[in-house]
Amino acid sequence: MKIIFDVYSRLLNVIKSWQSREKIIIIESDDWGSIRTSSRSAYSKLLKKGYNMNASKYSLDALESNIDLQELFNVLSNHRDSEGNSACFTANMVMTNPDFKKIKDADFQEYLIEPVSKTLIKQKDRDRVEDLWNEGFAERIFCPQLHAREHIRFWEWMKDLKSAKQEALQTFNLEMCGVPLRCSKVSTSYFLPLFVDDSVLYKENINQETLIKEGANLFKNVFKFESKSTIAPGCGWTSKTEEIWALNGVKYIQGGLLQEHHYANSVKYIPHYLGEKSQIGGLLYLVRNCLFEPSDSKDEEYWKITFKQIEQAFSIKTPAIISSHRVNYIGSICRNNREHSLRQLDLLLKAIVKRWPEVKFLNSTQLGDKIVKTTN
Repeated sequence: MKIIFDVYSRLLNVIKSWQSREKIIIIESDDWGSIRTSSRSAYSKLLKKGYNMNASKYSLDALESNIDLQELFNVLSNHRDSEGNSACFTANMVMTNPDFKKIKDADFQEYLIEPVSKTLIKQKDRDRVEDLWNEGFAERIFCPQLHAREHIRFWEWMKDLKSAKQEALQTFNLEMCGVPLRCSKVSTSYFLPLFVDDSVLYKENINQETLIKEGANLFKNVFKFESKSTIAPGCGWTSKTEEIWALNGVKYIQGGLLQEHHYANSVKYIPHYLGEKSQIGGLLYLVRNCLFEPSDSKDEEYWKITFKQIEQAFSIKTPAIISSHRVNYIGSICRNNREHSLRQLDLLLKAIVKRWPEVKFLNSTQLGDKIVKTTN
């Protein structure tokens, strides 16, 4: 069923997407600020316990380090558009992580969180990360936007911890929220959409408004401005989510071809196209149409796949909105993962500027503002 909606959305975007004569490149990157695999040591311990950590690229994901950001910024700043602007990432931020000590002290009876700033202080080689986020923003190569307060379906995680599920506890003791689905021995992942239907949230005594408002406030405290765009974890959200986003300053919704509305035992797929306005709050949908995930492949010519997708976007006069997750640029678990991805990014950006010297590198809010300006 999802495939049918995916095809329909692709056709919809060809026919109805906002168009521009300009060659515009957007790179949207999710998951910054969140923990995944806590350390190289944790990765090794899980391998020894029989977890197939090689089954998912996300096992190589971790909280970004100083060197991760510095190396990424070096590549981005080496490529400039027709107006002299560097290539840039729209970096979608997760603003909190679980406070493992407090959760354990509470005997797993309560989900407790800490701001990402506090998580960073505890971590080795991450003392400058928050400063680097802001330096990247000042240099216009790293534009933070709100992803969510947290990126885990915490109520399901807490139930498994309370029930003393072995996998949940083993990974908790390594300060992790489980492993990627493909690595799990019990086919379980907690990295699932959390903006689900209210009928589910009510049963769990969870207030979606609180989740979003607290995330938005934490974002503003760290970056000193409101996030004008956002993307829901797992591209799962509801009309109620949009209403709350609008109340918290969001104007643009990043996402893929399909919105996923999750119920207790089913999912409704809703196609969107670039430039479409939501029925609630008049929010604008920004739809990704290109993929750059070099962690998926060891091929040194992987970048050419994304380049062809960019050509296709430009052929129908739409911006190329590229999805590229943080995991590609993380080297604390496997340094080669970061080095390979940065080589691919460098080759891609070099090819873009050579093929389209008139190209413009924008972030998501700049694109949203441009669409609003040209359609009102």
